[in-house]
Amino acid sequence: MLYRLLPAVLFLVSSFIYSQSNQQLIKENAPSVFINCDFCDLNFIKEKIPIVNYVNDRKDADINILFTSERTGSGGYEFTALFYGQNIYDGKNDTLKFSSLPNEPENSIRDKTVETLKLGLINYLTKSPIADKVIISFKVPESVKQAVEDPWDFWVFRTSIQGYTNGEEMYNYFYINGSLSASRVTEESKLFIRFSGSYNENNYKVNSENEIINYKSLSRQYYFHAHNYFSIDEHWSWGISTNLTKSTYSNIDFSGNLSPELEYNFFPYSESNKQQLRLDYKISPTYNNYTTETIYFKTEETLVSQQLSATLSLVEQWGSTSVSVSGSNYFHDMNKYQLEVFSNISWQLFRGFSLDLYGGYSKIKNQISLAKGNASFEEVLLQRRQLETGYSFWGNIGISYSFGSIYNNIVNPRFGN
Repeated sequence: MLYRLLPAVLFLVSSFIYSQSNQQLIKENAPSVFINCDFCDLNFIKEKIPIVNYVNDRKDADINILFTSERTGSGGYEFTALFYGQNIYDGKNDTLKFSSLPNEPENSIRDKTVETLKLGLINYLTKSPIADKVIISFKVPESVKQAVEDPWDFWVFRTSIQGYTNGEEMYNYFYINGSLSASRVTEESKLFIRFSGSYNENNYKVNSENEIINYKSLSRQYYFHAHNYFSIDEHWSWGISTNLTKSTYSNIDFSGNLSPELEYNFFPYSESNKQQLRLDYKISPTYNNYTTETIYFKTEETLVSQQLSATLSLVEQWGSTSVSVSGSNYFHDMNKYQLEVFSNISWQLFRGFSLDLYGGYSKIKNQISLAKGNASFEEVLLQRRQLETGYSFWGNIGISYSFGSIYNNIVNPRFGN
C-alpha cells in the first residue's frame, strides 16, 4: 500500500523543496505593486520591470495602478494610468497618459505601457529602500520640428464586411454584414456618420411522413445613423442626430427621425476617464412607413417622441460601476412609453473576492410598428417577426475568489500562458 503512495509523497516533497528555493524571487524591501488592467500583458511587464514585487490583490499593494481607456477620434485609444499610493505612500497619487494609433501593433502598445509604468513608478522608487538600484537615463533631444498639418483634417473613414456560415445535412445558416463610417473628432465637436446592412438566411429540412419539407427564414436590416455634437463648456453639450431604418423583423419599410439633443455632465468632461454623471434629453420627430398594416391600422404615420436618460459611470481602485436609466414616450399618447435600466458592475469587495454583474430590464409599452394579424408558427419559432411583449430582460452574474500567496513575480511560459 505504501509503495502506491510513494510517487505522491515524492512529488509533494520535491514541490516543497523547490518552492523554498524560489523564495528568493521575492525582492527584499521592494514596494508591492498591484496592476488593474484589462489589456496589459502582465508577464511582459514583470520581465521589463523586475525591481518591484507584484501582488495579486490591491489590499496587499503599496502602489495600486489602475488603467482606463477612452476612444480617440482617429479610432485609437487614450490610455490613462492612475497611480494610488498606499501604506508608506499613502496620499501620493499620480496620473499619466499615452495614446495609440488605429490598428497599432500590440507590441507597440505593450512598450508604451511599460514606459508609462516606469515613469510613474519613479516617484515611488526614489523614496523607497531600493532607491540605489534605480538608474535614470535620458534620450538625446531631437531637433525641434515644424508643426505637421493633417491633410485629412481629422477625418477618419472605416469600412468592414464580414460573413458567417454553418450547417449540416438538415440545416444551414448564412449571415453577412457590412458597414461604412466616417468621423471627425476635435475638442469642439464630434461628427459621426455610419451606414450598415445585414442579411440573415436560415434553411431547415423537416422529415414529415416520409416527405422532406423545406423552410426558409430571411431577415434583412439597413441602418443609417449620423450625429454632430458640440461642446459648450466643461459641463454642457448640444447636438443633433438622425436615424434611418429599414427592417423586415420590425415591420419597418422606412423610418426616419431628426433629433436635437442637450446634455449636462455634473462632473467636468476632463474627468470623464474616472467619473461621469450625464443627463441627456432629446426630442425626435419621426416618420414611419410600415411594410404591412399595423395593429393600430396604420400603414404610415408621423409622430413626435421624447427621451430623457441619466448615466452614472465611476472607475475607482475597488472596481467600476456603470448605471444607465432612460425613459421615452410619444406625445400623442403618453401611455405609449418605454422605461429601461442597465447596469454593469465589477467590484473587488474584499481580499481575493470579486463580483461582476451585467444586466438590464425594459418595460415596453410603445410597439407601434407591430404587424396586424397573428404570427405563424414558423415566424414565432424562427423569430422572423417582432411579437408583442410587455418587457424584456438580460443579464449575467459572476463571482470569483482566490487565496494563497500574495506575490505574483514569476513568469513561466512553458506549455503556454
